[in-house]
Amino acid sequence: MPLRTSTIEETAGRVEPMPLYHTVIHNCSCHTFDYGIGGLMRIIGIGLADARRKATEVDFFGSGIVATTSLEVAELYSERLRNEVISASGTLLRTSIQRV
Repeated sequence: MPLRTSTIEETAGRVEPMPLYHTVIHNCSCHTFDYGIGGLMRIIGIGLADARRKATEVDFFGSGIVATTSLEVAELYSERLRNEVISASGTLLRTSIQRV
């Protein structure tokens, strides 16, 4: 019996996309809008208008998605936001990661 090879179309149908993850920040009264906005712009790389919109969402809802990406990048964003966006009193920003 001859050896059968798969076509590109057959192989492509079996490939699953990489799962996505949300990086979430949580509201607290110790961080000012300016700290949050500056951190989002510096770490996530978004513009001022988007950073303001996300900070307002976090303030209103208590938490907000600030990025949706691969697990590795979501973990990096979460870690940097937590460790680099520090309030004047020394409080770290609360973050989490959620699978989409």
